[in-house]
Amino acid sequence: MRPRIRIAEPEGFDARALRRLREVADVSLEPCSRQELADALQTADVFWFRLGHRIDAQVLGDHPRCRIIATPVTGLDHIDLEACAERGIGVVSLKGEVNFLKEVRATAELTVGLAISLLRRIPRASADVLAGHWRRDHFRGHELFRKTAGIVGVGRLGSIVAEYLSAMGMQVLGYDPRPDIPAGVEAVASLGELFERSDLVSLHPVYHDATHHLIDREVLAKARRGMVLINTSRGGIVDEAALLDALETGRLAGAALDVLADEPELAADHPLLRYAREHSNLLIVPHIGGNTFESFEKTERFLAERVCQALMEVGSEHG
Repeated sequence: MRPRIRIAEPEGFDARALRRLREVADVSLEPCSRQELADALQTADVFWFRLGHRIDAQVLGDHPRCRIIATPVTGLDHIDLEACAERGIGVVSLKGEVNFLKEVRATAELTVGLAISLLRRIPRASADVLAGHWRRDHFRGHELFRKTAGIVGVGRLGSIVAEYLSAMGMQVLGYDPRPDIPAGVEAVASLGELFERSDLVSLHPVYHDATHHLIDREVLAKARRGMVLINTSRGGIVDEAALLDALETGRLAGAALDVLADEPELAADHPLLRYAREHSNLLIVPHIGGNTFESFEKTERFLAERVCQALMEVGSEHG
């Protein structure tokens, strides 16, 4: 009996990756709601999704059929890894795939795009034109050239962002416990120093217990006046109440966020959403960092091979 793969976020799924998966399994492309998630895990051997679900102990149940969870992303805070391990479920992802990920740059590009959009007030300027105005002087902004950028987490993505910002004429500082800070990035000893010296801070640390609310009130209180914050990592890295307070008091000049702590299920009256509706210095987009055609093609083809390999290993264990 062939294993069954459920692709729960099938929109735009790469055709070549799909063909590869169908060589080894029966594949269904069926979206599912949170209410249908438990049933999906009971009827498929492989559950493939992007970021549209949270997999926890409750939804897994005690004895799910699912043996492999596949997700073409690097951050795994949307999956209870301990609960999966307890149930013998393998998680196949892009985490740790350093060489492959050097060719996946969508999030790094978005980081720079968000910084420019925020500093040049592009979304509001565009909306103003569409409303029938042509008020050039209403939308004077700021440049990146000869400013100082601070990178928190100078790993793969942080290093790429540092490279891009340096090419745009910025001095780049980096905060990371790792010893291999890339050339061209000045290592600083503390988050406080980074925030005190930077005009723009971009967040790229791995999210886990130790980095939860890494950016808290104490750190934000040290921000240089006029500083802007960009987060394309994970929402939980930032204390969102402290961020909102820093924006309301003017401690931060602005912020651009691709991620929020409670995504994707956000209340309409979420404090940051309420603030962004009324203020142009907070820009929020729905976790689109890796959401490009090129990125999906590369990652889905790569992960399809990993899933096929994992299915072979599962089959040999039970053969």
